[in-house]
Amino acid sequence: MRDITVSIQLDRHEAEAYFRWLIEQYEQAMADCWGSDGYRHTPPGLRAPHILKDRPYLAGLIRTARELRKQLEQQ
Repeated sequence: MRDITVSIQLDRHEAEAYFRWLIEQYEQAMADCWGSDGYRHTPPGLRAPHILKDRPYLAGLIRTARELRKQLEQQ
C-alpha cells in the first residue's frame, strides 16, 4: 500500500475554520467511541490506540489537523 499526499490551498480564515472543524470532529468521534461497550474493558492507556487502529479515519483526521496546525504556526 502506498501513501497518499493531498495538497490544498486555503486562505488563513478557511484554514483556521477547517482546523477547528477537524478538531471538533475528532473529539466528538473519540468521545463516542471512548464510552462505547466495545472499549469499556480496554485499559485507559491502551484505549486511544485501539480506537485509532479500529477507526483509521480518526487517525487521518488528527494527522490532517496536526499538519494544518503546523502550517498555521509557520505563518
